[in-house]
Amino acid sequence: MRRVLALLLLTLLPAAVPASAQIQYRPTDVPIVTAENESWYVNGEPIQFAGDLYYPAGATVFFNGNSMVRSGHFNGVPLYTDTTLEPFSIVYVPLQRGLMQPYERLRQGSLAGTTGSRPPSFPVATVPSTTPLPQASTAPTAPPIPIGAIGAYTPERTTGTSGTTTPSPVGTTGLIAAAPRTSRNQLTMATVARPPTNDGLWIRYLGEKWVSAGAAVPLTPAGFRVVGTYDGFPVFARNGSSEQVIYMPTREGVAAPYRLKQ
Repeated sequence: MRRVLALLLLTLLPAAVPASAQIQYRPTDVPIVTAENESWYVNGEPIQFAGDLYYPAGATVFFNGNSMVRSGHFNGVPLYTDTTLEPFSIVYVPLQRGLMQPYERLRQGSLAGTTGSRPPSFPVATVPSTTPLPQASTAPTAPPIPIGAIGAYTPERTTGTSGTTTPSPVGTTGLIAAAPRTSRNQLTMATVARPPTNDGLWIRYLGEKWVSAGAAVPLTPAGFRVVGTYDGFPVFARNGSSEQVIYMPTREGVAAPYRLKQ
């Protein structure tokens, strides 16, 4: 009987001793698949991880199996994160010879104004300090424009500005008449500047300055010939005269003289 009790006691003693669990830590294996030949890595394109874009940032680092763990993949290439850094801030892409290329998430949106576990490689987006107050709608300040009106205007060419000259053949016969102006339906506005000189009325023709030389005279086919144009108007000169004077039509059959300023 004593032997039976002794055997039963020896059987129950190990069950009363508290058990302790054993944990064995194993470093992360060195990655086998690398990305140095992938087109997205060669072209410096961003990668997508956990719903966000990560961009190449900083120099390569060596793989550390004690702190880096596999967290996902991109186009068949495994991605790793560092457990000592802020989650979802930097991922590492494996390269050859145990190197890892860090890819960093931009500090914007919910991360705006923060820096994370280390200074970011990209500028941090700022957060507005105050929210603009809503504004009540108001009436427009500009005067109303009637239908069909034109809000912009083009100033007319004023006397004293340079014109475009086009040579034309010398006329010998026919009646001489001033070219009519093209009528405009649109009213134009212009601000006339103060004249810088005392030359009075003048024009620029053939690159030279011509000033008013007196009252207008009648135009006759026998006394005048066409020598050019000025801003669409014919320019006349006296037949058989060597004086440096041209005549600009003012109305039909009448022209005003302009002499070359020396």
